[in-house]
Amino acid sequence: MGYATVKRVPRVHDYAQALRIHDTIKPLRGRSPEIKPLGDRRGADTYHIRMNGEAVELVLYKTPVITFMPDGEVVLFVDSYNTVATHQFIQQVLGIGASGVRRTTVLTINNSKYTLADKDKLRLRKGDKGWEVLNPMQQWTWRLDRKAVSNVRAQYGEFYKYLKGFVSLRTESMAVSRWQLEEKDFVCVQQSEFKSVCGGTFPMSVYAYMDKRGKQSLEWTPVKPHQYEKSAGMFEKLIRSDQPEEDKHTNFYKAALL
Repeated sequence: MGYATVKRVPRVHDYAQALRIHDTIKPLRGRSPEIKPLGDRRGADTYHIRMNGEAVELVLYKTPVITFMPDGEVVLFVDSYNTVATHQFIQQVLGIGASGVRRTTVLTINNSKYTLADKDKLRLRKGDKGWEVLNPMQQWTWRLDRKAVSNVRAQYGEFYKYLKGFVSLRTESMAVSRWQLEEKDFVCVQQSEFKSVCGGTFPMSVYAYMDKRGKQSLEWTPVKPHQYEKSAGMFEKLIRSDQPEEDKHTNFYKAALL
């Protein structure tokens, strides 16, 4: 079911209208339990309407996404289905903008953003300015720890400046191939230089080989999973600003090549 099908689902404004729609729709013949299609009768297994006590549930597949309560509240429930179909259904029935961000449904109501995820239920009520959220979910965001960032910059700031200079000095413009005239920027390193400086630096072996066309290339055995922590720690030591001055240039050089 796609966009054209969901457009046949009616816009519903309140409990009275939802109840009236339910009571006037004829159920499909031969179906048990009873099922009343919401919109296109052929799409009854996708969109249908049912009663749960006095509440009117508008169902997408098997999830009561929108429930109209007798007291005027509307309850939204996505049951972890943060899908395009769910968002289209909410938007079509209630006129509320819905989209997905990081496995979370984001609703736009009165120019504000509200989230709905997992088993959460968002309660709404129609007010003078349209839909109002009665139980907004607490929202979280990521922010940098300025003190920690300053500490990291102090630890690796010198290498960062060294690497910028290294890239600036080594960058060359050249065509990718003889058939492409457009030039691109590359940082060029001789194989012999890389092997002599970095070979044996980490728990991997680096060697040069020549292919069938006579082109030389570098190959190395990859770091195994159990060696990664050791390898990462070794690299981190190469780029620290607080290492002995007599080793700093050589280690920065190795790290830049790597």
